Amino acid sequence: MAFPTRTYGNFGDEKVIRTAARGKIGSLMELPDGSLYRYTLAGAALPAGQLAQSPLAIANHDMDLVVAATVAVGVLEFTATLGGTAATANQYKDGWVYINDGPGEGHRYRIGAHAAVGSGAVMTIPIDEDGGVREALNVTTSLCGLMANPWNNSILFAATVTGVPVGFAPTEVASGEYCWLQTRGYATVWMQGTGVLGHAHKPSVTTAGSVDVHVATGDASPTVFVANSPLAVTTDYQWGFICIE
Repeated sequence: MAFPTRTYGNFGDEKVIRTAARGKIGSLMELPDGSLYRYTLAGAALPAGQLAQSPLAIANHDMDLVVAATVAVGVLEFTATLGGTAATANQYKDGWVYINDGPGEGHRYRIGAHAAVGSGAVMTIPIDEDGGVREALNVTTSLCGLMANPWNNSILFAATVTGVPVGFAPTEVASGEYCWLQTRGYATVWMQGTGVLGHAHKPSVTTAGSVDVHVATGDASPTVFVANSPLAVTTDYQWGFICIE
């Protein structure tokens, strides 16, 4: 069965900012030139041309949460006990719960809308996909983790790596606004150091939100940008091709 994987926009649609959601977080938009964008809720201010990352993982949420009751195949929600950090309403909506150990391990499930949950409390996790749970889960022996959608509360990419790159802001975005982040196509991005024509560039490890040339042998940093001419000086904005996905 085939489903559409993206929507199609006009030039300028990528710069439309809203204070209320008008689509699914993480959904894909393509413009007439083939450039791609992901629908995003900003969790921090994102300046134009700067790189964003996924929200910070929560150590008390991301692994080894105990499933609180036995779960049968086909069930559309189940419960798990959080660690010592509360969860806000819909923090994990459009994200995933994955079974990291015990019965049912290896499966992941899309999370629907959920209520706020207190520190150490039992969370009801709604499964937002057809068929529900595909392998039964056991109380106490099935362990799970919660992973936020990387475009839900995205923040400026930190100089110390704390997440994965999710796109560049095509316009100024305030915290709490819904926007589009560019993941592929030509654009201008903030440069740290001098760009190198035709070379891969990575997220900067010295200046949050910027990119730097990817030249170090053995550097496992992801390539997010390829510089085109003319070459910009450091702290200027460089023309080139975004290649996050």
